[in-house]
Amino acid sequence: MLRALLYLRFVSAWNWLLTRVRSLRRPKNLIGAAVGCAYIYFFFIHSMGGPAAPRPADEHVAQALARAQAQLPVDWLPAMIALGALGLLFVVACAWLVPTERPALGFTEAEIAFLFPAPIKREALVHFRLLSMQLRSLAGALVMTLFTNRAPILGGNVLTHALGWWLVFSALSLHFSAARFTLTRLAEGGTVLWRQRVLWAALLLVVLGATVLRLPEAMPAAARGAASLRPVVELAVALGETAPLAWLLWPFHIVAAPFLALDLGAFARALGPALALVGLHYLWVVRSVVAFEDTAVDQAAQRAARITAWRRGGRAGGPAQARPGPFPLRAPGRPEVAFFWKNLLSTWPYFTVRVWLAGLAVAVAGAWWIARSEAFAGFASEAALTILIFAGYALVVGPQFARQDIRSDLTHADILKTYPLRGWQIILGQLLTPAAILTGVLWLLLAPAAIMLWPAPETGSMLSAAGHVIAALGLALVMPALVLVQLLVPNAAALLFPAWFQATRARGGGPEVVGQRMIFFFAQLLAMIGALLPAAGLGTAVILALHWIVGVPAAVACAAVAALAVLLIEVWCGVRWLGRRFERFDLSTERPT
Repeated sequence: MLRALLYLRFVSAWNWLLTRVRSLRRPKNLIGAAVGCAYIYFFFIHSMGGPAAPRPADEHVAQALARAQAQLPVDWLPAMIALGALGLLFVVACAWLVPTERPALGFTEAEIAFLFPAPIKREALVHFRLLSMQLRSLAGALVMTLFTNRAPILGGNVLTHALGWWLVFSALSLHFSAARFTLTRLAEGGTVLWRQRVLWAALLLVVLGATVLRLPEAMPAAARGAASLRPVVELAVALGETAPLAWLLWPFHIVAAPFLALDLGAFARALGPALALVGLHYLWVVRSVVAFEDTAVDQAAQRAARITAWRRGGRAGGPAQARPGPFPLRAPGRPEVAFFWKNLLSTWPYFTVRVWLAGLAVAVAGAWWIARSEAFAGFASEAALTILIFAGYALVVGPQFARQDIRSDLTHADILKTYPLRGWQIILGQLLTPAAILTGVLWLLLAPAAIMLWPAPETGSMLSAAGHVIAALGLALVMPALVLVQLLVPNAAALLFPAWFQATRARGGGPEVVGQRMIFFFAQLLAMIGALLPAAGLGTAVILALHWIVGVPAAVACAAVAALAVLLIEVWCGVRWLGRRFERFDLSTERPT
């Protein structure tokens, strides 16, 4: 019977592949597949044929670290082993200490409909599902190999990275299933789980405390005023090598050893113990399995509901629950505010002003501590630069995730067109919610970056403290308008190319979906560059013309106002144009099939 189930899995995978290939007959899928394959090849696969010896990137990394005067460990292998084992310990501890749902092994609706009523033993179903989980782990390992194979500090090759990631993912997935089955057995046997979790957490804290007390007395310390990660890394290595925590980390060292092997010989020596550990987890799941049929049916129904909500543009969560309005809505008010109020209700409950203020307070306090700390002050500018890079990435990619606009209501366009409103009013009202969310996120990133970039008197910075504050406030002032410009691109794509837009919303998929998302990403990037050029050009001209007359701080403030005016003009023109397009939008002829 198990052979028949494996044949079913093989045929299903083959049919999935044929479906993806046949879908290339559509021009949008063919173009997307070409772009996606080119991106994957040139960015990931092209560098895989290189030698396993140290690559030229190693020299660039060493030179960059020398220029930054950062004190880092010379041998990264002990640090990676220690940090990897501690990370795996944290993940596994969450599986035992955090309450989870009952085990179900992740059967699909089709498998439940055809396999559960069939004359198949429950053990065969368990083996079938566990082997299917290994295929998913292997797919995830191949994806992660594309990223880690580019890291210059990692040894090994493509094969060792792929098999190493598969062993890690396989061990974790099996451990999660075994933990859920074991906890369910304990609960059915009368054990009070919350008391058991408290006991396990206390034991883990005792182990950590005992390990800290037994650490070597002579721990490395950072030089005053120097940017050094050596003390942090050495502390992680010492924790991983000191009992009793070292005993607890021993299985994690085993499962991570094949991935971190520097050559084929070390990989071969580490492969046997890792496979034995995965095999023990497999037997653990099979022996601890409990009744999972009812939970599997419930989870399959929830998964189908999430997929349906995702395809319709809604939030892929549980059943909708009543919640208070985000703010009092006045009856005689602007219709755009009503759309803003409505779309805020479709966001996560923690998207509130109170949560945002709390996050801002934590970010500002943390940035202030880093900037004034002697141990980490040397990394303040690097950390601020990293935050600014992430903010730029969020500015470009964020509109693809914040979809509480016309994209979510595209299937209800026929209803929206019956409202006694102009098209630009509907478009503007729909844009307010994602603009508010993304602006809040960007402000949370800009505030700590501005604090960590505070100019020191001895550095001789061109901006004074007042100029620095004005520059930060000016950037925050233009950010909402820039976010609105960014949101015009995906909303225009939804109205102009509804079939392409719906295709990019699909979860998973092949290279064609990756390519379609890349096309929209580059369109978003080009739109940001095109919108910034006039605003940046005018702002630069204002600074050059006025800084001799009114000073640099006042010139920066005038430049921010000028750039904001340009961006607002662009937003207004885009909203008016999209409004006319929405008024001509015919859902019956442009609905994607």
